[in-house]
Amino acid sequence: MNLFAELVSMKRIKQMDKLKGHSLSEFSDNELEISWDAIQYNLSYFRQKLHPNTKLMLMVKASAYGHSTSEIVSKIQSKNLAHYLGVATIAEGIELRNNGIELPIMIQNVRPNHWDVILHHCLEPVIHSFEILESFHSFLLKSDTLKENRYPIHIKLNTGMNRLGFNESDLSTLKIKLLGESSFRVSSIMSHLSSSGNFVDDEFTLHQITDFKRMSDSLITGLAEKPICHILNTDGIHNYLAHQMDMVRLGIGLYGASESEVLKSSLNIISKLTTRVVAVRKISKNEFISYNRSGELQIDSHIAVLSLGYADGLPRKLGNGNWEIEIEGKLYPTIGNICMDLCMINLGQDKVALGSKAIVFGGIKSIFDYANALDTITYEALTNIGNRVKRILV
Repeated sequence: MNLFAELVSMKRIKQMDKLKGHSLSEFSDNELEISWDAIQYNLSYFRQKLHPNTKLMLMVKASAYGHSTSEIVSKIQSKNLAHYLGVATIAEGIELRNNGIELPIMIQNVRPNHWDVILHHCLEPVIHSFEILESFHSFLLKSDTLKENRYPIHIKLNTGMNRLGFNESDLSTLKIKLLGESSFRVSSIMSHLSSSGNFVDDEFTLHQITDFKRMSDSLITGLAEKPICHILNTDGIHNYLAHQMDMVRLGIGLYGASESEVLKSSLNIISKLTTRVVAVRKISKNEFISYNRSGELQIDSHIAVLSLGYADGLPRKLGNGNWEIEIEGKLYPTIGNICMDLCMINLGQDKVALGSKAIVFGGIKSIFDYANALDTITYEALTNIGNRVKRILV
């Protein structure tokens, strides 16, 4: 080994020691600040609407809708603020278990070749087809993991969303397969409302709820234990509270970003996306900025270069004046195309200091403004924030 390689090796060892216990995102200029007080407020807002015995499932899929799953859930668990957690993928469930989460975790998207992993991490699968049910049943019969205890599963019924779930015509056969089963137990029966936030579809939503009650009642008859029944999501809790049943599933409402006009004013938004100024440049009139000479100044101006780009979740669509970013209480428009790792804003005659904090949303501009500028919903805007952005629970 030559001297240079030896020095590099020694430095790398020291750096690795220094980095132990740290996430590499800690070194990012970009932060998603998450308010624990706002989370508690939103939980309390919904909890006080429910009957004392109604259970609460928190949907924490997609990194808690783009936020910080493990930190948020750890605090929720320590304060006994939820009965169940809902995730989409096996990886999300494993991440929670690896971070010490012991709450029951319902996993929505399951694959037959991963049953051993699901059992190892005590994840509870949603069963939505006979193929999935028979595959899991066969696996349990061959498994040495369970002896006396029956493994919990969740049965999903299709009441009009037409995405996943057993149809009403499947119920007679499904009931036969569930009755007297010794390898698993039905922990809950669920369905999903397609339009609970849209009163134009009020009749359809009530029809879904009626169908679910009829179908679930049919399945429950004869089961050794009465399963939990649940169909309400965030908008469902707000608009159809009389149908809360045994449990509700709180998703976007936990994060304060429901598209409901009433909930917008009733909840607290929990997050703020910020970045930093990495350069300030004086640009002359008629000079161009960014790729394809996409930005042009009409007068001599200062621009600030920010450490945030489309790889971090700031879409190119918001370049060229289609979004304004806040620095020290004032909004400045983007100029030029947004780059992979950087974006530029037009300061005009103003100057800002190197390292100044810039607020993308969560200040003067809200997450709702941000989603509207993108012609999308808050769900997509939040979950598109990249993993290079540091999440901080404050």
